[in-house]
Amino acid sequence: MQKKDVCMLRHEHRQPDEPLVYYTFPLFDGSSDLACVVSTRLGGVSTGALRSLNLSFRTGDREEAVIENRSRLYNVLSIAAERVVQAQLVHDSHIEVVTKQTPLDAFYKFPTTDGLVTNLRNRALFIPVADCAAIAFFDPFRQVIGMAHAGWKGVLHRIAERMIETMHTVYGCHASDILVAVSPAIGPCCYQVREDLIATFTQAFPQDASRFFVPQPDDTIHLDLWAALRWQLLAAGIVPSHLEIAEVCTACHTEEFYSHRAEQGKTGRFASVIVLRA
Repeated sequence: MQKKDVCMLRHEHRQPDEPLVYYTFPLFDGSSDLACVVSTRLGGVSTGALRSLNLSFRTGDREEAVIENRSRLYNVLSIAAERVVQAQLVHDSHIEVVTKQTPLDAFYKFPTTDGLVTNLRNRALFIPVADCAAIAFFDPFRQVIGMAHAGWKGVLHRIAERMIETMHTVYGCHASDILVAVSPAIGPCCYQVREDLIATFTQAFPQDASRFFVPQPDDTIHLDLWAALRWQLLAAGIVPSHLEIAEVCTACHTEEFYSHRAEQGKTGRFASVIVLRA
């Protein structure tokens, strides 16, 4: 495995016990009306393999631990739990528009949804991950935000393109105005895949699939999720200078991030959260 210096901005939120560590994207830092953070696994109360800031109820963690962990993260964003919107992630491409009719309920999840978009202020969009990428979108001109979940299935179903299309259809956004930041995710150093997946990608993207795969010295093939997302986003009209991909491998950095593959499924979830400030 190969280590890489973290290119995002690292922050520590002081607490009585362990500091809560999170990251921000330089791309977004000039926007005073926006907050977007990527949590780590540091600064919570979960124990064992889930140590310590696990944000998912679906990992076998104690409910009260997850509630406390989320509360700590929301405190960093100065937002109430009931104003955070979640999606029931199913590795597809459905996008839900968050409106004033969306329930104010800390436990509500949009069913069968992998992307959220809104122009509402003080409604945070929350996507938990542990090797997949959480992709944050922001149109500073129309004041629209989005958050999408993308693993290999998300790439195959073109969820990044679907998000841009939804932002355009619902809010009149133009791809050339949208800023996009991609969270840490499993990197090409660690993402070994089988031949059937390579064939599926080749069938879906016959002209471009070869650029998504990296042959290894041991004759295995690894998927470059970062390259695939970069290609899709640029092909959908995102300006290169408006795109920031963390390129931090979660499997290589389990001291700070959860990794489903590196930890053999016995792990928690960190999250990317975005919100338009009130």
